[in-house]
Amino acid sequence: MDRAQKIEFLQSLNVFCTPALYGEAFGLYVIEAMAAGVPVVQPRHSAFPEIIDATGGGLIAEPNPVALAIAIEDVLLNPAKAQALAESGCKVAHEYFSVERMARETVDVFARACSPTDSHRKTAA
Repeated sequence: MDRAQKIEFLQSLNVFCTPALYGEAFGLYVIEAMAAGVPVVQPRHSAFPEIIDATGGGLIAEPNPVALAIAIEDVLLNPAKAQALAESGCKVAHEYFSVERMARETVDVFARACSPTDSHRKTAA
């Protein structure tokens, strides 16, 4: 699936939920779903609570099938809530997780690390 097909698939969803059972370091696929304007429901573990809290793009549920089903149902049965989650997640995903911003911030980190005014350089000199 290429990028355009992935975006088309994501945009065809009413809600996105990937109840991963393993420790997820970041959850890029959650950000991708939000960027496509899809509200998400994720289990309360790994990076998911932090991502949802930072974006407002979804709901966190306890990591069990019943709790996840209830949260998914909540999104599906409340179109205004789903729309608000989708809009918030999409806005934040595009503002804070864009390739451009991540590249700019990476360059900034390298620039600070190479700066002769860094404290580690002063103590090493």
